[in-house]
Amino acid sequence: MSNVIAEDTLVAKLEDGTTVMMRVMLTSIKETGFSPFGCIHFSANINTYTSYTSPEELREKVRDRPVLDWQQLNWQQLPTDGWEIVDVKWQRPAVIETTVNTSKGVFNVRIIAEATMAARNMSYRTPAGDPIYQIAWVYKPYWKPAKNNMVELLKEVKRTAKDVSPSDLARKYAVN
Repeated sequence: MSNVIAEDTLVAKLEDGTTVMMRVMLTSIKETGFSPFGCIHFSANINTYTSYTSPEELREKVRDRPVLDWQQLNWQQLPTDGWEIVDVKWQRPAVIETTVNTSKGVFNVRIIAEATMAARNMSYRTPAGDPIYQIAWVYKPYWKPAKNNMVELLKEVKRTAKDVSPSDLARKYAVN
């Protein structure tokens, strides 16, 4: 896998009691032109890895179903039978942040990943014994020029230091 610049995990609870965990990894980010947002536009490469933990009663219902191995499939090979929508009841979005050196100066970049929909298929099971799930998500990007004034930067660090570890602060203010 590529070098991971920043990462976080989206955690979602579905209405059927299943917990979804999606590791979101920023592997590259680059300046790609103009936008009205700071006179710069970014393109990012993001990789994800998703896992599911279902309640035992759901695992029991699919125990004798055929195994569908995601490692062997691509989007076009998903089964077309047995899908049902499952509401996302709660989530903690993934928030990945980094600082990028550009031709327009240093920018703080934040990307938030949120689950928007979920579907479940009880006709198949994963090798681990869970029903099959498909999750739809969106990325919400934000960027703005980094603070140039060291006094402002130190005030922000002081405000956030109570809630953030020193290693988190080092990552947030490191220049890539």
